[in-house]
Amino acid sequence: MEYLTRKINYKTRKCPIYTSEEAEKKGFDVKYWKLADKGDWAVSDDGYVGECLSKKSYTDKNGKTKYFIKLVHGCGWENRYSQISYLENKKFNLYSKPKPSTWAEKEVRTARFKHVATSYVSMLTGNGKIDYETLGNIYRPDQKDPAATVKRLLKNKVVSSMIEEKLKEILVGKGITKQYAVDNLVDAIDMSKHKGDISNFLKANDQIMDLLEMKPSKRIVTDTLQIDLTKQIAEQISGEEQRLLPDDKKIEQR
Repeated sequence: MEYLTRKINYKTRKCPIYTSEEAEKKGFDVKYWKLADKGDWAVSDDGYVGECLSKKSYTDKNGKTKYFIKLVHGCGWENRYSQISYLENKKFNLYSKPKPSTWAEKEVRTARFKHVATSYVSMLTGNGKIDYETLGNIYRPDQKDPAATVKRLLKNKVVSSMIEEKLKEILVGKGITKQYAVDNLVDAIDMSKHKGDISNFLKANDQIMDLLEMKPSKRIVTDTLQIDLTKQIAEQISGEEQRLLPDDKKIEQR
């Protein structure tokens, strides 16, 4: 069991949240959230149980009645497409919006997010250390724990995707492209033939390839060349191993 601190009807409350197993052990009469009424114990789609705060009906312009259900750990419209995920809401510390991802899409267009994104990328491309306290105070200094707030923000898929795009822009501006990473890898293979120490070189290049969403197992396409790097690397390494073997070992392997 854990507690959510929510402001409900202008009063701050500590609301218990149970797993389905915990609620069953306590003998609660739990209802699926779309079937719950105010005061019921309601379970979300990801299996967490909390109090149903309200169930209100609304009539649309076509005269059709719709129900909006609020739980302490999420909310949603009563239709076959709606889902409530407590864990997803928890990431944003946001329980009063049906789709936290929609909120994230709006958030990435705000000035405060742009300031955070710029600062985050500067830290990453600088000394590589992320100062979440500083980022939190840039983003939401009004929060009780700004660092935790900005960490939750950066974990969101929409947000992380925007950060990656910003980072790519900076890397490309520095001349670090996919072709640059491929050239580095080919250079590393060539260096290995001369028994150079390339472990650190490969680690650095591996990080660049991560940032550019590419790995040797992927097929890299350029204007004039299409190669399977995995096959190329394997063949070159195998050839190099054969070259370094004593002659008697080569005969044995035949």
